[in-house]
Amino acid sequence: MKVFRRVSLLFPIALMALAGCAMRPAGEEAERRRAAEAGGPYTDTIVLPLLPENPAPEDYLRFAFLRNAGLHARYWEWRAAIERVPQDSSFPNVALPFSALFSGGKQKLWDRTTLGISNDPMSDIPFPTKLSTAGRKALEEARAAGLRFEAAKFLLQSQVLSACDDLALLAETIRIREADVALLRLMVRLAAVRAQTGAGQPDLLKAQTTLDLAENDLSNLRAQVAPAAAKLNALLGRPATDPAPLPASLPPLRPLPAADADLIRLASERSPALQALAREVEGKEEALALAKQAYLPDFGLSLSVTGSVAQTLGGMLVLPTRLEAIRAGIEEARANLQAAAAARTQYERDLAASFVLNLYALRNDERQIKLFQETIIPRAREMIELAQTSYSTGSLPFPDLVEAERELLNARLVTAQLLVERDKALLAIESRSAVDAEAMKPRTTE
Repeated sequence: MKVFRRVSLLFPIALMALAGCAMRPAGEEAERRRAAEAGGPYTDTIVLPLLPENPAPEDYLRFAFLRNAGLHARYWEWRAAIERVPQDSSFPNVALPFSALFSGGKQKLWDRTTLGISNDPMSDIPFPTKLSTAGRKALEEARAAGLRFEAAKFLLQSQVLSACDDLALLAETIRIREADVALLRLMVRLAAVRAQTGAGQPDLLKAQTTLDLAENDLSNLRAQVAPAAAKLNALLGRPATDPAPLPASLPPLRPLPAADADLIRLASERSPALQALAREVEGKEEALALAKQAYLPDFGLSLSVTGSVAQTLGGMLVLPTRLEAIRAGIEEARANLQAAAAARTQYERDLAASFVLNLYALRNDERQIKLFQETIIPRAREMIELAQTSYSTGSLPFPDLVEAERELLNARLVTAQLLVERDKALLAIESRSAVDAEAMKPRTTE
């Protein structure tokens, strides 16, 4: 009896302590610290920076990191995934049943009352290794969510800067087309003068048609300003109608110091999306281990006291008799693991292919930019100087001089398009490798 009384005293304490603890995996606190460090802009009250009158891309980027709702969603998905760890690794609740016998004759109320303590009847006490495995699985899923948040930041950076590139190209195109329209108007005036003499009526009609088409193109370009600004504002979390001034110049040509082979290596080493898939594979491995542990029995414990009449200590062993279901669960977990591993392998191949594609586009754009900047544009300027000399001596008609100047404008437009395409290819490389071009260093060999 003394032994039972000791057990009856220790059992509730042990059961309550068991219910209050969890088989928490190593690394959970580190993941929580990472989330806390990254979550300042989303959990603290931060005064949003005011955009200057003529914002630079860096100003837009800082604003987007604080206001973009998609990035906020990724962060809170990370936080939610972390909170799955203690839930999946904790023991079940403690139940405190009680009952009272109303028809007890001359018995005291205490002797007609039964008090008990047990695990939650709806949840068996799982084998401890099951909880630790479930905790590790949840932690890997949380780490994957954190890496997706990091990938989302670089993707947002690429999207914002790409939208800025579109605005810069649109502004440069408008400036070039405005200069083209001004030249065509001179052509129309000259053709009108010649038409007054009775000759050159067809030239006037042709010049007017060319001018009308050029002015229509210019109007179409100006109509694209509002949609381009709305696209940028959506990324910034601003109203679609907020103004986004057209940049005064094109983005500078940023260097890419790393060699192509090093960039492809960076893709596999640094890509947060690829690392997230790797974490998912590890989580699926833990899920398979957890499915195999379904063969281990669960159990239940209970203690009840009926006044001074009876004291009962009980237990229950839950045998894994659903063998077909357990085998099916194991095969499902194994199939999920194979699917996750295959998805990671395919993404790694797609990532390498996208790097090759973007690197090819970037290097080809660089080649063409060099051709236009060092050969085509200087040659076009030289042709204009020659045309101006010939025109001053009367040996070259004015339309030919205008045409030479239009050739220079077209060369400038192609160069602007190449500069923006090259910058977008670089942004794609930065987004996939999760490292800015300025931080890429050439790989040195000893």
